[in-house]
Amino acid sequence: MSFLNISTQAALPSKWDGWPFNSGYGGDWQTTLATYAFSALILGAICVFLRLLFGPKGIWRDKELEREAEEAKRKELSQLEASLRSGRITQIEYKRQKRIIEQ
Repeated sequence: MSFLNISTQAALPSKWDGWPFNSGYGGDWQTTLATYAFSALILGAICVFLRLLFGPKGIWRDKELEREAEEAKRKELSQLEASLRSGRITQIEYKRQKRIIEQ
């Protein structure tokens, strides 16, 4: 009798058949949650990949963007130094803002 139960259980389809992109029928909250987690993992990997390619100092990033960013940073630092020299900001504010700009 136990042999009959084992053979019948083996013939039944599993809820994990076709995972993660099954039709969505016959699953439960575990398969649904696993599918969402898998999709989020794939999207996260795509975001990291694009960040490496097109982010700061990326291999496919437009060099014009790098040049413009450096010019803007130099301009902000010179304005910050002028504010310090004129006395509009304190030394502590200067250091804090300079750290923010250089990040």
